[in-house]
Amino acid sequence: MPEWFRKGMEAVLLAPTAMNRQNFFLTLNGEDVTFEVKESKYSKIDLGIIKYHFEVGSGSL
Repeated sequence: MPEWFRKGMEAVLLAPTAMNRQNFFLTLNGEDVTFEVKESKYSKIDLGIIKYHFEVGSGSL
């Protein structure tokens, strides 16, 4: 696992979500990261929160 991905995952695990649930799944395929969020009323908000925290933690921002 690349260091940038590990740091991004650590940040995501600490991120607050809309309902304080971790209903998401991240997949690394080469250099591409796929974000999946369980469908809910707040899934789009959660996806934004997760993506932001991943980018900050991985150092891409």
